[in-house]
Amino acid sequence: MTLTQMQYFQAVCKYENFTKAAEDQHISQPAMSAAMKDLEVECGVPLFKKTRNSLTITDAGWALLEEVQVNLRQYDHLMHAIKDLSLSRKYIRVGVATLNGNLVYPQILSAFSKRCPDIQVISSEEPTANQFELLDQGKLDVAINGKRLTPSEEDNYHSWPLIYNEMVFCVPQGHSLVKETVVTAEQAAREPLVLMEKRFGITQGFLGRMEKKGFSCRVLHYTDQMYSVERFVEQGVACGILPKLVVEQNPHIVGLPCAELSRGMVSLHWRRDQMLFSATKAFIDLVKEMYPKQPQ
Repeated sequence: MTLTQMQYFQAVCKYENFTKAAEDQHISQPAMSAAMKDLEVECGVPLFKKTRNSLTITDAGWALLEEVQVNLRQYDHLMHAIKDLSLSRKYIRVGVATLNGNLVYPQILSAFSKRCPDIQVISSEEPTANQFELLDQGKLDVAINGKRLTPSEEDNYHSWPLIYNEMVFCVPQGHSLVKETVVTAEQAAREPLVLMEKRFGITQGFLGRMEKKGFSCRVLHYTDQMYSVERFVEQGVACGILPKLVVEQNPHIVGLPCAELSRGMVSLHWRRDQMLFSATKAFIDLVKEMYPKQPQ
């Protein structure tokens, strides 16, 4: 099976249509049909079920597609590597989660810039899920976020713990909840809230857990800036959710534990199967020095 056949096959599976797949791959429809017929002969099983007006993928076709996508992704990574090597790569691409990643990234960037002034750091704030998609696509080298990897994800990614972070329910000084040791779901539901945008995992998790307990939240405003959450809470307009480490630096806000909020490690992640360029390795080595791994 050639690289071209894999690309043609993936296109057919994507569109479930020989004509559209042929257009996508810039070949004629008869040429695409012939290539897929040759592939079925090579595999010895039908890969498609064809009727007059439709084309569907067989179980064997889906199984083959899974393997083809793995190989095409590896080929794409190889092409990126070759391109980067030919350019004597002197940069690293870092994905940073707004709420968790920024708790450590400024310090890391400052130290790395001093140690490796000739290496450009290209960073972007992305939701955690997007970061892992970009790692898979070879568009990020490392990601900093608060995701706890599942056992299956640990097969694909390295993870280095940085700091422990707890999200807290924030109220202004003098608020009636300040005397509480823990904010309950019922108490949180009674308060007007300012939350990070719904694309953020912390917001999705909080709203989801509240809904499971039968509570609706009074959200006055969604934002993509922690700064805005702090200002709303300071002025007593609404309560909010922020990292405990951020709240501890603001004397006008009190952070309270809440069972519906997450807690865990902020970590550095990178793919196990991705080539480590010297710039990436230097970044990872520095992070490990700054945050020595604690024993389990």
